[in-house]
Amino acid sequence: MASPLSCILLECAKAIEGGRLDVADSLLAVIQSLASKEESIWRRKVVKYFAEALVRRAYRIRPPWPSPSLPLLSHTTQYMYEPFYEFAATTSKHAIADALNSGYKRLHIIDFSIMFNFWQWKYLIGDLERQYGGLQSVLITSIEPKLSKHTYYVRQNRELAELSNFELRQLTFNSPDDIVNCISKLRRKREDEIVVVNWNFTLHKLLAQDGAMEQVLSKVKDLGADIMVIVEQEANLNSHVLSERLEQSFQYYSHVFESLEKLYDRDELWELYFRRQIGNVVACERVDRVERIESFAQWQNRLSQVGFCPVPQQVDEFKISLRFYFDEYGIEEKEGHNILLSWHGYPVAVASVWKVTDPPQFSSGLYTMQNTVDDSEGMASSSESEDDEENDSLVCIMADRNLWPEQGSSMNRIATSAKLFDMLEYICDLHRLELAVTWISYGQDGNTNSKEKRFLCIDDSACYLNNWFMGGFVDEYARYRLEEGKGIAGKALQSNIHIQHDISLLDPAEFPDTDSAVFAIRLIRTCHAAFAVRLTSTHPCKDDCVLEFLLPGSMKETLELELLINKVLRTLQRKCLKM
Repeated sequence: MASPLSCILLECAKAIEGGRLDVADSLLAVIQSLASKEESIWRRKVVKYFAEALVRRAYRIRPPWPSPSLPLLSHTTQYMYEPFYEFAATTSKHAIADALNSGYKRLHIIDFSIMFNFWQWKYLIGDLERQYGGLQSVLITSIEPKLSKHTYYVRQNRELAELSNFELRQLTFNSPDDIVNCISKLRRKREDEIVVVNWNFTLHKLLAQDGAMEQVLSKVKDLGADIMVIVEQEANLNSHVLSERLEQSFQYYSHVFESLEKLYDRDELWELYFRRQIGNVVACERVDRVERIESFAQWQNRLSQVGFCPVPQQVDEFKISLRFYFDEYGIEEKEGHNILLSWHGYPVAVASVWKVTDPPQFSSGLYTMQNTVDDSEGMASSSESEDDEENDSLVCIMADRNLWPEQGSSMNRIATSAKLFDMLEYICDLHRLELAVTWISYGQDGNTNSKEKRFLCIDDSACYLNNWFMGGFVDEYARYRLEEGKGIAGKALQSNIHIQHDISLLDPAEFPDTDSAVFAIRLIRTCHAAFAVRLTSTHPCKDDCVLEFLLPGSMKETLELELLINKVLRTLQRKCLKM
């Protein structure tokens, strides 16, 4: 950590650990000032997210879900997840194809991924069927992070699978213990099937719980899995010493965010994911710290000790498959059996394939301990009752003033943004909203015009994106200030709540200028309606904020819109306290 910003972050961490929050607050003010002068927007973002992580640590702010995941999107397409997604998908494709060379034509894929993509597996299975002259049966068991109320998502995947002639089972996890419970449900259906266990950026989470890794790997061996595919980030971020973790993670994520800057509009999803990772790596300890990312050398030692050996891979196959995707990324083979993805020579991800050293011997005939995978537990319920909502894990993510020390305006504002982000993430996932934006009216003098009208500015740290088509809205619109009484948020600042049933009827004159009005209306064309609600601050800084929610474009009936708005407001009232 040679840069001035990284050194100050480290000093801030030491101040927080020593309980000197006044010193930490002063250092955070310096960090914010220096970061604002950085030319690279991604350099500014990575510094901002590390500052947020330190404040989360100081105030023990935790998101509702301990396992960060990619947002649940309305529209999923493969290229949004470059480069990590394509790298992982390519590894799985080649490993499974090689395993099918054994001659068996029954396939069972047990997929642990940060997000299940139905179309990835559909295309892969189609390619395999053409290559091997058809498959007798295909079963995919998906075990992925819980994404709030994702009942619709689960149901949609199952319906698509039924139309595609393969069986899909879906389980969810929210902790390392959940992963252990999920995999304990699995049974090998037949001796003559190929079993593939696929870990995409999730295996490291098991290190948060003592014994979980050993239990899961033992179960993989008991299943007699033919191969185990592991794709992980290539870094050592699992030190028990905070200063070491902070130094190593800042270096790693600086390179990762630099690579995201080259992806233009394809970066928002991974930005959210890495923001959550940074928060967990820096802010959490013990079982709460689930992002225990380790290097390949550490994984190799760990897996070898429990009876797994690496399977050779061909780097040329990767270069051919990925040649259209990466210009500035490097693909290289290490030690003959692992493939490294690097950014300008700096390793960012690694892929490897493993098999059991001494596979279990099954008796002759079919192995029929259990003919199905029991997914009766761990599935998202199809019910969306109010009782379900009351049982969700989020508890009072907004806090009253007694939680914060009176000094420390920098820390307070960062903490408020972090909590607002947690709240918007929860609401958008719960109610499947595509975008939520936080507008701030700062309480200090000078935030009014000659007519004594206050101004609103977007807090880009407290906005949540659930639809990648809306990705440019926040960055573009954050350049403008909105006057009190104008636009959806400006009207809510005056009246506490404002509902816009038809966005197309917005008056362009209410926007800061013509360009911003055209841009905003063009970007939100996929949404038919929106509403905004004001939250009044009780903090010493006296800032007010307005939360603006864009509602699904498919909802055009007034009654349907009002029902959804009431649900969102009820969630705000039941789950949140005033700031």
